Amino acid sequence: MTSPRPTSKFARQVVVAEPRARLFCFTFAGGSAVVFAGWGERLRPEIEVWTALPRGRGMRFRETPFRTVEAMVEEYLAALRPFLELRPGLPFAFYGHSLGGLVAFEITRRLQAEGLPMPARVFVGASTPPHLGLIHEEIHHLPDLEFVTAIQERYAGIPAEVLNEPELLEIFLPALKADFAAHERYRFEETVPVCCPLTAFAGASDTGIAPQLIGEWERHTEGGFSLRTVPGDHFFLTTSGEAVLADIRESVQSACPEALVSSRLA
Repeated sequence: MTSPRPTSKFARQVVVAEPRARLFCFTFAGGSAVVFAGWGERLRPEIEVWTALPRGRGMRFRETPFRTVEAMVEEYLAALRPFLELRPGLPFAFYGHSLGGLVAFEITRRLQAEGLPMPARVFVGASTPPHLGLIHEEIHHLPDLEFVTAIQERYAGIPAEVLNEPELLEIFLPALKADFAAHERYRFEETVPVCCPLTAFAGASDTGIAPQLIGEWERHTEGGFSLRTVPGDHFFLTTSGEAVLADIRESVQSACPEALVSSRLA
């Protein structure tokens, strides 16, 4: 079966000769495709994993990061169209973490509005339901030192090896601040809920957004909703990644049983 080649917008983790479904992953603010390292191996041979490549990091380091969710959605949606056109019947799903959850959701709304194929399921992790707006004060405009302090107090999300190396921090900050600008400037416009199922993951000890707030994603789908609370904080993929992957495989299989033949993790 012919498959779209990796592009500057998405990278395929592992080549799967005959994928029965695809999973497209969108990272959190400041993150890169590395966040989802190993997912392709764990979900093969049924599910082929493609990771979004944000501007300003990794192989796109020299590109200016976007500062709006709308610009991110436009770019990724254009890159996704070849997948939908090449084999329209192949099931696919989205996973987005934090900011990536909003991006995945808005792409899904665009697909629905344009009458294009819809995901078998959308997965969002540690992501604020869009109708809630900002639940924290804006920080993207702060001077670097104040911005870093606010990030650490809220999420403890900058690795120590970056914090302790001024040169690394200087490289890391532009993309992180741009992503926060996009998140904090995002304004939800109410339309009809998406018609596909949605699963929301919450970290039990997440101080950035409480699990009960994550449950409010339910209002944004008419296709069925599941809330999963897993051990860990805002970045629970490092502590509960296996549980998330198991849920993804099971949920995608349930949504399109004719497409997946095994529920066993590879």
